[in-house]
Amino acid sequence: MKKIKLPEPDFLSSLNKQQKQAVLSTEGPLLVLSGAGTGKTKVLTSRLANIIYNRKAKMSEIFCVTFTNKAAHEMKTRVEKMLSHPIEGMFIGTFHSIGLRFLRRNSELVGLKNDFTILDKDDQLRLVKQVISLENLDPKVYVPKNFLYMIDQIKNAGLETEEINNHKFEIETKGKFKQIYKSYQSRLSNYNSVDFGDLILLPIKLFKENKEILEFYQKKFKYTLVDEYQDTNSAQYMMLRLLTEVNRNLCCVGDEDQSIYGWRGAELKNILNFERDFDNSNIIRLEQNYRSTGNILRTASSIISENKERIGKKLWTSGKDGDPVLIRNFEDDDFEAIFIAQKIKEFEKSGIPLTNVAILTRASFQFKDIEDRFLKENIKYRVVGGLRFYERAEIKDAMAYLRILINKSDNLSLERILNTPKRGLGKALIKNLYSIVQKQNVSLYESLKLITLSEIPNSSQKKNIQNFISIIDRHTSNLKSIQHFEVAGSLLDDVGYTEMLQKEKTPESEGRLENLKKLITDLRNRNSLEEFIEEVSLLNETLNDNDFSERVSLMTLHSAKGLEFDFVFLPGWEEGIFPNQRNIDEYGNKGLEEERRLAYVGITRAKKELNISYVNYRKQYNYSIYRSIPSRFLSELPEQSCKVFQVIENLNKKNMKLEQFSNPDFEVGEKVQHKEFGSGIILGISEKKLQIRFENSNEVIKVFSDFVSKL
Repeated sequence: MKKIKLPEPDFLSSLNKQQKQAVLSTEGPLLVLSGAGTGKTKVLTSRLANIIYNRKAKMSEIFCVTFTNKAAHEMKTRVEKMLSHPIEGMFIGTFHSIGLRFLRRNSELVGLKNDFTILDKDDQLRLVKQVISLENLDPKVYVPKNFLYMIDQIKNAGLETEEINNHKFEIETKGKFKQIYKSYQSRLSNYNSVDFGDLILLPIKLFKENKEILEFYQKKFKYTLVDEYQDTNSAQYMMLRLLTEVNRNLCCVGDEDQSIYGWRGAELKNILNFERDFDNSNIIRLEQNYRSTGNILRTASSIISENKERIGKKLWTSGKDGDPVLIRNFEDDDFEAIFIAQKIKEFEKSGIPLTNVAILTRASFQFKDIEDRFLKENIKYRVVGGLRFYERAEIKDAMAYLRILINKSDNLSLERILNTPKRGLGKALIKNLYSIVQKQNVSLYESLKLITLSEIPNSSQKKNIQNFISIIDRHTSNLKSIQHFEVAGSLLDDVGYTEMLQKEKTPESEGRLENLKKLITDLRNRNSLEEFIEEVSLLNETLNDNDFSERVSLMTLHSAKGLEFDFVFLPGWEEGIFPNQRNIDEYGNKGLEEERRLAYVGITRAKKELNISYVNYRKQYNYSIYRSIPSRFLSELPEQSCKVFQVIENLNKKNMKLEQFSNPDFEVGEKVQHKEFGSGIILGISEKKLQIRFENSNEVIKVFSDFVSKL
């Protein structure tokens, strides 16, 4: 007897053939290879809705993993909208949040009390420092941040303590890593605490040691869905394997060409070996792109096809080819920044919202020239996924050191860097110093000299103070005879700041070191240290505004994943920068292929227009300029979809008229009088505010123009 066939639900009708296939293929292991802009989220939510709609499983029988809590919330909201029905009781969230649920229910079986706490990164670092101190190890040699990074990597890899014996970390630290790791874990246990790595490792331990609990969850979860599968690490993979051994209805959605987090522990092999790891699995490719023009997609496909470690797919669109990808060659990095600013000004004039524009770089140190140009031309921007250049801790520290060379009365700057790097001159000493400041009416720097004349119980502390004063005084004197930028670089080396960052062999510290180098390099373009400090102070006036209007997005390629923009700029396509030489040196061809995947991610963020640029000469630390070599990635782009040209006209840096803040009543350099602060010189103008150095105090203060008069 022929049965009634009901019309399919609305959420299925809008899917293309491959998307629909991925949604309806609910039984058995499935890998959905979803290229950039092919509707990955739509497929995931539709698949989830379909399972619930057709009553294939109760909500509590679905295990759904996303990589952010935000993504989990958005998915839940979209499914509820599709079904016009709330969904509750589902195991949906990040690996860590779901791992936490497992542990809360079974804490005693892994040696924890139910009220255990989770340590954040700061807590973890403090604990590592405690361990290193208790083991009587020198933190300058055994850097806590390095060990925290290694502990994270070991846990991401899903390794047990006994598996560390022959690990490269154990060899690099001459047998100290295992010792510190065991002490760290022991103290975690004593504190009834876990770190984020334990939220994955301990559930795995729970399942392996308690067969009945594992069997309970294996039977419970009839369907498992995993988003961003290419970003999973070894420990997360182990958890999935254990939970899906009975009900093998596992659907993993990901894109091997967007695997860019190897440095964070992500294992590309998890997605590449899917067919081998899960018997009788199926692969569905989503290749129809709904985001970008034909030329952009051909450019992306051309570059990623050079990679060997991939399953393979080719993006296409039913839309127009659009404009060719524009590849520009500039003489130097200043011209590159000027051009980007000019183009954005043109976008503004034509009514294009700045939110539709993004500049994507390989590393954050590349922001500096672009930020400076934007600030000078009053282009509103935001740094996504990080701080703006002058807001970064290492830059603030460096500027504090430079200010002390110029102004020994700058107590705030001295207080910031007196114990950075650590030299035993902490809060207790600063308290004693300020008592001298108040009693004798001297600066904090002068109090340092006075305290050395008195009896300091701690002889090493006294020695460190004397050494600090000696370095500062020597470099202050050197400013009279040596180039200011050389003095600045030498100062940061001699106080141990550069060495501090070098010893922290983490991805974050490497970026911080590059930012520091960029700052020192920029000093070469200024006539004096005073000029540079004043200019930065003026720039920071703009940084501190509270204007939340439309802004250009400035971010690294890693931060751009998952985002899209109408207009995208990809500057700095030169060897050493992109691809990053350090990544190639450390990981060889594996590192090169990850760099190429980053390029693919960058290209596929663009919807309408893509601008790629490289320069002939770029400023470098300790050198005025160096000759750049075009990125090898440029020669991998398709000729028919790209247009290459040199930019030599209309970009005169010296004659460039900048749109800056102005005040019709005042000019930079004018002498003015303030009722309270006395007379001073105008250093900068920001609409109604004037930045003035007052003669009596030698301080730079921002005041409203209404409260001053010309002299």
